[in-house]
Amino acid sequence: MRSSRFINDIKDNRVVTELLRHRRVYLFEYFSAADTMVVYDQALNVQRTIERYVASVCAQGCVLPEDRWQLRELLTGQMHGPLELREIKEGKLLYLEADALPVQDIREGQVFVGYAKDVTPEKERERSLLRQAQHDPLTQLYNRRMAKTLIARYLEEKDPYASCGLLVIDVDFFKNVNDRYGHLFGDKVLREFARLLNTLFKREDVLARIGGDEFLVFMKDAGHSVVLKKARQLSEAVRKLVFEENDYCMTCSIGVCFLPENVSGYSYEQLFQNADWALYQAKENGRNQYAFCDNLHRYAEGENTEIKTEDIDARYLHNDLISTAFELFEKTNSFEAAISLFLKIVGIRLQLDRITIINTDIKEHRTSRQFQWTSPRAPAALEQQSGFTKEDFLTLFQSYDEYGTTVLQYDNMDMYSPGGAALLMQGGAKTVVYAAMYSEGEYLGAIAYVVCGSKRFWTQQSRKELGEITKIINAYLTKHLAANAINRGMMAAPDFDRLTGLLSFSRFREEIEHKIVGGYAGGHIIVYSDFENFKYFNEKYGYAVGDQVLKEFSDYLVSNVHAVGDIYMTRVVGDQFAVYVPYRGPEDSVLFVDRVNQVFQRRQAEKYPEASLRLRSGIYEIEPDCLSASAAIDKANFARKQLRPDTRRAVLRYDRQMEARQTLTNELTNGLSRAIERGEFKLYLQPKFSLKDFSVIGAEALVRWERENGTVLYPDQFIPILENTGRVVALDLYMFEQVAEFLKRGIQDGLRLYPIAVNASVALAKNPENARRYDEILRRHRISAELLEIELTETAAVFEFDRVKKLFACFREKKMQTSLDDFGAGYSVLNSVVDIPINTVKLDRGFIARCTENQRGIYFLQQVVNMVKSLGYQVICEGIETREQVDIMRAVGCDSAQGFWFSKAIPAEEFREKYMR
Repeated sequence: MRSSRFINDIKDNRVVTELLRHRRVYLFEYFSAADTMVVYDQALNVQRTIERYVASVCAQGCVLPEDRWQLRELLTGQMHGPLELREIKEGKLLYLEADALPVQDIREGQVFVGYAKDVTPEKERERSLLRQAQHDPLTQLYNRRMAKTLIARYLEEKDPYASCGLLVIDVDFFKNVNDRYGHLFGDKVLREFARLLNTLFKREDVLARIGGDEFLVFMKDAGHSVVLKKARQLSEAVRKLVFEENDYCMTCSIGVCFLPENVSGYSYEQLFQNADWALYQAKENGRNQYAFCDNLHRYAEGENTEIKTEDIDARYLHNDLISTAFELFEKTNSFEAAISLFLKIVGIRLQLDRITIINTDIKEHRTSRQFQWTSPRAPAALEQQSGFTKEDFLTLFQSYDEYGTTVLQYDNMDMYSPGGAALLMQGGAKTVVYAAMYSEGEYLGAIAYVVCGSKRFWTQQSRKELGEITKIINAYLTKHLAANAINRGMMAAPDFDRLTGLLSFSRFREEIEHKIVGGYAGGHIIVYSDFENFKYFNEKYGYAVGDQVLKEFSDYLVSNVHAVGDIYMTRVVGDQFAVYVPYRGPEDSVLFVDRVNQVFQRRQAEKYPEASLRLRSGIYEIEPDCLSASAAIDKANFARKQLRPDTRRAVLRYDRQMEARQTLTNELTNGLSRAIERGEFKLYLQPKFSLKDFSVIGAEALVRWERENGTVLYPDQFIPILENTGRVVALDLYMFEQVAEFLKRGIQDGLRLYPIAVNASVALAKNPENARRYDEILRRHRISAELLEIELTETAAVFEFDRVKKLFACFREKKMQTSLDDFGAGYSVLNSVVDIPINTVKLDRGFIARCTENQRGIYFLQQVVNMVKSLGYQVICEGIETREQVDIMRAVGCDSAQGFWFSKAIPAEEFREKYMR
């Protein structure tokens, strides 16, 4: 095909041809009518002619498929260049720059003359420069700027059903590495760490070195358990890195922030600050570990609560502060917005640097902040919950003036301990006014009005004004908290447990609630577990070691609890954990949970052979009629509580029998006071008889619960429940008062009186004041203490020996008789009998039954009776049911007895009529 006029005109131009050769440019002509492409070499000689170019070759040639449409559009005049095209040649990717212009030729139709230039070297240089700009030169990971860009882009485009995690990592004590081993070795450490990150994490994750020994990992589309596993794996894998040059052992600290699904609106800066806060916690706890950010709102960017100074209505900067407070709190829809704005106005008006609303738990000796405003020149304070001593609190509390305020100066804090002074004056404070907050007489905390620049002296009128402002804030804050059990923003419930990284209990409960309410919880169970007597482990090894065990247990659960279906895990509180996992069947579930517990116990036994850690678990299969997550969790927890320390069984499944027991437990827990007020607990008396002449010598007070529905329950059906819930003391005191009233009426009616023994729970021994309360009841009814005897079981005496000894000593001081019940039931620690001040020892019915089976047992029983009597105690036997037992007990020297052979327990009025007339 004949060349166009344009080609012929430049063909003999040496300058043009040299320029084409030097620039690696090739010319081509495309004849549209014939669909023919003519390609020229750099000397403008025809290199090749390609027919049916657009129809076939353009559609199937070397140009990449996604770029072919551009070439087609260029050769038909519908697109103008220059264009960038990519083609594969000899297995390599090449980049071409191409353009074409139409040249009209009458005989050949429309002709396009264009050029193609190989720009691959330029592209490679650009790519290299771009990589250098995006990557850290030492580790080849992304640098801080590129990581931020990629993460921000992901967050903007994130699928609402996707979740992700951010890890901020520091190599521990890296400065010491450079100082001790040199910077070349330090560089090797960082490269090895980067290599490890590339090994552990996916290609699509963002891995970056953000400065020095600081690294960042952003895990895209990763679930909570995956993020938790990776944090644990990284922490463990770093410790296993080996460097042949020396004995350097590498560790790292990791801060983790997790962004759940259906949560949006978070920026890179917010996630980074949250993860960085968690990293700080890991360092504070001793490094070489990871810590979870427990609350995404910890560094959430404000919405309506962050109001700029220029947005404050000018009149608020001049009006009376009291009037301004009422107007803002009454007219602003959001309490958070109102409190934030008002604190800012107060800070500006009074030229303060910081205002902190502080919540104080007097019982737990803990304090935390609820809201805080800071000026640009002041740091935040009380960023995490802190502890204080009773002495420091009393010093502060007693210093409040008539306005509820006290002024503290940084150079006059000698009355406080060093820790107390640091807590009260933290954040660079020079002068702080603390104004107390109360609710119905209960101390809730204080508001701290802080000046950081220099000391300030407050007049009496100024302190009075701060006291009034505090009362208004406190009133609206109390109202707000009452209306919102879980507040958003600064007071939002945490999403994750700070220690273990598992879901927070509130978040766990919310997730399970969604499953149950939505009808998706069928085929799942709740497993509620704890470590038996874990407080003793903490006392022996320290709380830091205890926390490490809890962390290892959470890691163990994440790594070993696998199933098809939804799985959620939480640390409820302390050493208590809950897991939501698919159901395996009644027996399989018990075996599965027991196996999981046993394996972890064996691992810990190797580390702490003297500790004997024991896990206990309750299981509840979620039923179709289960109404809520709280109900499901409570049932699993109730099953756990039924496990006794003295049994080998460590896993218990919730069943119908247990459901009836829980119903009764709830009824007692919530309705005990009402049942007592209604007189549902009735006094019964079982007479005691002398074995010499079978005369009545006294009685034991027993209780029957005659419920509103007409059923009658015996003590063994409800007393253990009251003991477990700590409510038994109320019933003990009530029954003692019933006995006192019974004796009082007997005295008034001139009847024969007998000493009455009243059972007491070991819970009484926990408070020596209970002896005084018993004495007050006797004084009120004018009853001689000699007519009352307090019975406590031998088991209680053994396990609470010191407390029981003190309590019985108090009873003896009040002239009351004391008795040790159930002697021989299983412990029979004779030195306990010797040391505890008692008058009577009551032999257990089971002990008597065993000993009266043969002559050898009878001989042993006689020796026990003789020994106890030789110590000066009276001996009474209970549970006598046959004449044979009566004869044996008389023969071995027992003084008195009670049991069904003589009389069962009868209503108090029947006893009165039968024995006291």
